[in-house]
Amino acid sequence: MRKTHKTREAGVALVLTLLAVSFMIAITVQLFSSVNLQVQASVNLRDSVVFDALNRSGLDLARAALTADQKENGFDSLQDLWNTLDSEAVSSLLGEGDRIEVVVADQSGRLQVNALVSTEQNPTRRKLQEEDQRGIWIRFLTSGRFAVEDSDRAEALIDAIRDWIDLDDDEREKGAESGYYQGLSPPYEARNGAVQYLEELLRIRGMTPDIFYGNEERAGIAQFLTVYGRDGKININTAPAEVLLSLAEGMDDGMVQDLIEFRRDPGNRELLANPLWYREVLTEGLDLPEGLLTVASHYFTVTTSVEHNRIVRTGKGVLLRNDDGTQNLLSWEVR
Repeated sequence: MRKTHKTREAGVALVLTLLAVSFMIAITVQLFSSVNLQVQASVNLRDSVVFDALNRSGLDLARAALTADQKENGFDSLQDLWNTLDSEAVSSLLGEGDRIEVVVADQSGRLQVNALVSTEQNPTRRKLQEEDQRGIWIRFLTSGRFAVEDSDRAEALIDAIRDWIDLDDDEREKGAESGYYQGLSPPYEARNGAVQYLEELLRIRGMTPDIFYGNEERAGIAQFLTVYGRDGKININTAPAEVLLSLAEGMDDGMVQDLIEFRRDPGNRELLANPLWYREVLTEGLDLPEGLLTVASHYFTVTTSVEHNRIVRTGKGVLLRNDDGTQNLLSWEVR
């Protein structure tokens, strides 16, 4: 009996010992796991700080380039420093394996969506401005490059955009106001104010993904539009071919290509200070609407791409460069 009792005691002791060892092992594993998680969290935090800092440095580089360009002259073109930043040279300043790319894009060469409704107080000038904008948009949408079937579809889309922006609830002939949108599921109202972001256009009657983004056969219009600015002026030095083509009746692809080649030539750079330089190229006597032309830009998008430890993070923002040399960062996000 004593042996049995002692055996049981030894067995209990062994079980307790094993439980204690198991408990210690569990605690140790949990401790190591916690330490590993903290180490990984520290690494992630460190990398996050690096990505934020490098993307912000790219933004600062873009701002410096825009400032230097503004001090050099009063006009903007695709030959300027801000459009010719050397990513290889910048990346060489970073650690081995790290890379940064900075791209500055001028928004002032695009069609201003909100300029379809003029803010001009004088009724006569307001009417003329809106007629000019309507003409450009009709030519733009019906150029054959986009998924817009005909001029009727283009006019309906323009009317709907203008109704979305203007402050009243009076529908234009082919437009749409809140009464139309309230009948949709789910219902919503027209903004009756300036468009805040380009994707908002997809909420407007007549705007389809094929028109906005493009499809296999046609380009999308989004890449040629901007929500920044309301004066309707287009920088002829930076406008893409699709926008140049819409500036006047009679403009064709050959003329557009001649304009692009002229402004690309370094020997013509100083001539780009005058928006009428196009007359050196369009010798056929075609006149562009002078009131819609400019050579000075104010709104720029800045895109930075940083590669660190074989991971890529991208920053994107919008800068407003004022006439007095100051800049406003309107938006900035790193993903």
